[in-house]
Formats: sequence, structure tokens, C-alpha cells
Amino acid sequence: MSGNQQTRSKQKAEDQPRSFLDEDWSWSDPSSWPLSIKFLPVAVAIIGIGITVYFPSISGQTPLSTLFAENSCRGTFNYTFQIARAKAHAEGLSTHDWEIGTAFEAILELISPEKSVFGSNPFPKGKIPIRYYKMDEALSYFYDTVPIGEGKTLAENGFSVSDPASLGVGSIMLGQTSPKRLSAIEKQKDYLLDEAPRYANGAISHRVEVAELWSDSVSMVPPFLAYYGVAKKNLTLIREAVRQCELYRDVLMIREGERKGLWKHIVGPSDVADEGAWSTGNGWAAYGMIRVRATIAAWSTSRDEMGKEIVALDSYILEIIEAAMRNDDDDSGLLRNYLGGSTWFGETSGTALLAAAAYRMGMTMDRSTAERDRILKWADSKRKAVARHVDADGVAKPAVNSPKHGQREPLNGINPEGESFLLMMGAAWRDCVCSGGCPPDP
Repeated sequence: MSGNQQTRSKQKAEDQPRSFLDEDWSWSDPSSWPLSIKFLPVAVAIIGIGITVYFPSISGQTPLSTLFAENSCRGTFNYTFQIARAKAHAEGLSTHDWEIGTAFEAILELISPEKSVFGSNPFPKGKIPIRYYKMDEALSYFYDTVPIGEGKTLAENGFSVSDPASLGVGSIMLGQTSPKRLSAIEKQKDYLLDEAPRYANGAISHRVEVAELWSDSVSMVPPFLAYYGVAKKNLTLIREAVRQCELYRDVLMIREGERKGLWKHIVGPSDVADEGAWSTGNGWAAYGMIRVRATIAAWSTSRDEMGKEIVALDSYILEIIEAAMRNDDDDSGLLRNYLGGSTWFGETSGTALLAAAAYRMGMTMDRSTAERDRILKWADSKRKAVARHVDADGVAKPAVNSPKHGQREPLNGINPEGESFLLMMGAAWRDCVCSGGCPPDP
């Protein structure tokens, strides 16, 4: 090699940035440090700031607030119970598709309420909100937990037609930047409308093996169809969401006696049929219809075209809430696991979800009405009763064992969906207070 070549080779080597693995640097000579070492203190500082900001909310030691939020009503709200710890339980313990979908919805309402259908503008410029470089907590949870469905539905479930649809809203939101998710969503919609079993009146079955209607389904399928209708700018899909609510009500609503207006839990040919008014099932039905109603009202096209459907949904929701109020008779202040059944225990999960429904419904009503005041006052009383039954770790009990809803003893453990209902109740109350519709606790 010539002298000039050697000189150029040496100069080229010196121009290359040093690596942490290079041997020709020394701790005692800062000028020899590679860039990875020089910038290490900066990296450590950034990580430290991140831990300082995030950890208190994650651990539940401080009130939960949106990162970098203004010092607003929402950012400083006192939920009166350990809601951050309840959130951790909802995230960490939800394993079934409907539990995960419910946890996502609850976290969205709590942490990013402007993106939920209850926000002031959930469809900016008439479109689904798009995630770019930054995900909020709800979408991060969903992205990490829910893979893209490979089959006809968003999750494998050989038992339930409806439960995989609970993953629909989160999938639609992520799908705005993911063609694969959009394809999976379309297959889920096609399965529900074209292949799923139907009850005699045309209602989409909750079950795969038999045509059977469960009140739970109203929180799974109609909110998905309505939200997807907005995404596709398809009023027919949104009308089908309302129609499914009506078809379920036709079969499940109790039409006489003190329980009139409440819904039976399960109607169908199998041995799990249950004509009792399960409080959580009535919460599923009421809250599912409220989400559909909010979706219609939030998109200008459906709001202008579907005024009659909004009025109808309002009446269906109020039927359930009014009937729950009439059957509120347990000394604990909680609603019984089965409403109208004097031998059933007071229970936190159904009470929390129906309280959330009452708050959401009250916020849609004219502020000058006595009926609205009565509903919100009742919601306050149920919220306070639930809060008294949330321990220092954010666990609500006595709670129903949801997969064994007819079990006479409360669950010995934590109900994941019940923890999500706590978040929904807290978010609904906060939104009512921060909008001036409800007084804060003294």
C-alpha cells in the first residue's frame, strides 16, 4: 500500500464514530469517549423523568390524570376511591374477549374521554380519530393485548357470536392506520350480518351453537355496528345497530309486575336459559344502548337523519333505569345480583354499571326536569354505595362471579369486568360534574 493510501485509510478510520465496544478509549480521558457514553447521562435523565411522571398513576399512589393535562376539573378530579388501582386490575386481569373489549372502553372513557363517543367531538371532521406517532393509554393497552384476527371474527370464540364484537371499536380506531385490521373488521361485520345464527325475530344470536339471546350482547354487537357505520359513512349499519337493540328488547323485556321494564338475562332453548333480571345484564343492555345513542348523536349525518331512533333508545334506556330504581331495596345500598329477588346479595358490578348508565342518561336530558334530577340523585346514591365497598387496593366487593352469575355466594376474588365498570362509573360521574350537570361531593 502506498503512503498516500495509508494516510487516507488512517484518516477514514479516524472519521468513523467510536463505538462503546472500541478498545481505544479510556474513562480517564473524556475526549476519547464514544458518543454512546457521552450522551448516557442525558438518556438516564430522560428515563428518570418518564418514571417520575408515569409511576405515581400506574401504582395508584396519586389521583389518576391525563399526562401533561392542564390543571383542569378532569385532571385533578377526586374519584373518592382508588381508581388507578382498579384500572390496573381491569387491564391485568381481563383475559376473555368481552373483558378486554370492556376494559378498553372503560380506559378510553377515563383517560381519553374526548375520543370516546361521549366526548364533545369524537368524530373530528366526521371521521374516526386517527393515531399517528403517539397512542393514548387505551389504544396502547389494546394494541399490546389484541392481535389482528385471522378468522371470521376478531377473536377465536367457539361459544359466543357476540363477545368478539366487543373488540370492534378498538380495532376500528387502530385500523385507521392498519389495512390488516380493517380487513379483519370487515370480516367480523360480515360474519355478524350474513352468517351468525338468528333468533326467530331476526336478532343476532349471542350463542354459536344455538339461537339464544343474552342481555350481555347489547353491549357487544350494537355499539360495534354503530361505530363501524360512522367509519364507513353507512347509515344502514347504524340503523341495524338500533334494530338489534329493539329486537333484543322485544324478547328480553319483562312486561308485567314489579320488574316491568327490566330485561331477562337469557332466552333460548339451552339449559342455561335465565329469566331472572340479572343486574349486570341490565347494565350491559342499558349501557350498550347508551353507547349506540351517543354514537348517533355525535356524528352529524346520523344525528340529522335518526332523530326518531334517538328518542326510541332514550325510552328503552329509561325503562331499565326506572325499573332498577323501583327494585332498589337492599340495606347495603347496592343493587341485588338479581333485581326483584329478595334473597339475593347486594352486588357491586351491576350497581356500578347501572349507575354509569344513569349518569350518562341524565346528561342527555333537559336540565330543568325533575325526572333528570331524580335519576342523577339515584346515580349518586349508587355510586357512593359502590365506593364504600371498594377497598384500599381498588377492589370492589361483594362482586358477582360473572361466568357463574347464578352462584349464590359473591366471588372470592376480583371480577375483571366489575373493575372496568368502576372506571365507567367514575368517568361518567366526573364528566357530569365537570360539565356542570352534577354537583361534586361535599
